[in-house]
Amino acid sequence: MVRSICITFGFLLLAPIALAAEDDRSLQEQFDQLSRQLQELGEKIHREQADKNLHEETALENSEAATETTSFVNLTPQQKPAIEDAGDSNTLSNPWWRNIDFSGFGAVGFYDTGSAGTRDKGGFEIKEASLFISADVWDDVEFFVEFQTNRLGRDGDQFTRTGEVYVHFHDIAISANTSIGMKFGRLDIPFGEEYLWQDAFDNPLITNSAGWPYATDEGIEFYGKFKDIGWILSATDGLLFRGREQNSDKAINLKIYGQLLEPLYLSFSVMSNGSTSVSAMQFAGSFLQPIGGFGHQSTLGVSPSSEIDANLAEIDLKYELSFLTYDAYLALSFGAADIDDNEPAFDRNFRWFFIEPSIRINQNWYAILRYSEIGTYENDEGYHFDGKTFAGGNSAFGYDTKRFQRLSLGLGWTPNPHVKAKLEIAKDWFELIEVSPLNPNNGDRGFVGFEIAVGF
Repeated sequence: MVRSICITFGFLLLAPIALAAEDDRSLQEQFDQLSRQLQELGEKIHREQADKNLHEETALENSEAATETTSFVNLTPQQKPAIEDAGDSNTLSNPWWRNIDFSGFGAVGFYDTGSAGTRDKGGFEIKEASLFISADVWDDVEFFVEFQTNRLGRDGDQFTRTGEVYVHFHDIAISANTSIGMKFGRLDIPFGEEYLWQDAFDNPLITNSAGWPYATDEGIEFYGKFKDIGWILSATDGLLFRGREQNSDKAINLKIYGQLLEPLYLSFSVMSNGSTSVSAMQFAGSFLQPIGGFGHQSTLGVSPSSEIDANLAEIDLKYELSFLTYDAYLALSFGAADIDDNEPAFDRNFRWFFIEPSIRINQNWYAILRYSEIGTYENDEGYHFDGKTFAGGNSAFGYDTKRFQRLSLGLGWTPNPHVKAKLEIAKDWFELIEVSPLNPNNGDRGFVGFEIAVGF
């Protein structure tokens, strides 16, 4: 349209001249030249207008796209392709930050153990806090490290340290019915089930069971599944102290587990600890070691041996059920340990178990009861059972304990998957061997606690 107006306007200006000098050739040539220039000018204006319209349409489309995927980060030209082409990238071609994942948890609360426990005055505490970093270093190969910034309320003598640290090889062998993976480094020992939910964010209660078997140790672990049956096999140093070798013996663990029936989960664990002066494996804060170790009280004397051997086994089951509008479960655990000292008088056998019913009242609330105990159950054979971290049995009774019991009742609130608030009341009891001069009823061991655990 602009071109047509310009041409028409030009003709109107030149028409009188053309009529007045109809026979003048020079004027005719000037007229023709001016007409061509006006036509070229109109075409140029038309092209510029079209380019302007296209630019405005493109800018509008980019603005709408930016509104839908707003970015708060200014990416360099090298970074932008890695984000835009994420679907076609792999570990080796990714920028480093795309191969790293962060997660963690923390728990804070108020705890009062009564006059005979470890928190006899009652107080506020950061009970646990850990940060997990996982980095993909190759296809199906991962590096994992755990930083424990607060460990079971022991900030005064146990500062930030690492927990698990390992290289994880996923799916090193796989077939239609079988898969195998491997971990190499410092690992949670695959014994029983409580080590899987011992952290505050995973534990439905504040306290752990009276037995609470767990350990972290350096070694290697293979795991896999055959059809619906899972298995874990590990070999570790078997010694409490990190990065040290005491002898050539290794702790061997085998765990087999699976969902045998739709509502029933079952696992079976066995362990041979090998010869050690103090094991990596512990039971609620009490290590496997010769009687009298760590200078704890022992009315029956101190073993002359520097090392012991130990064999352990545990069976766990969990039955899930629903009735009316409620979901519930019943968990049971039973284990036994055989400690072999070079001096037979200091051999020890002990057993532990817990029973745990729980019901989810609605989507956000649950109630839980746990009864647990551990002991030699012999009047003339004691051992140390600490009841970590609130009972303090090691320092109070040493190796004179024949039985430790704990009853816990809790109410939990889970408003979302990242928050768990817990209220618990509990009671601990100690029974001692007959010849012990100590008094197991020397104070109140009633526990009250409130805790908020968060995870991300």
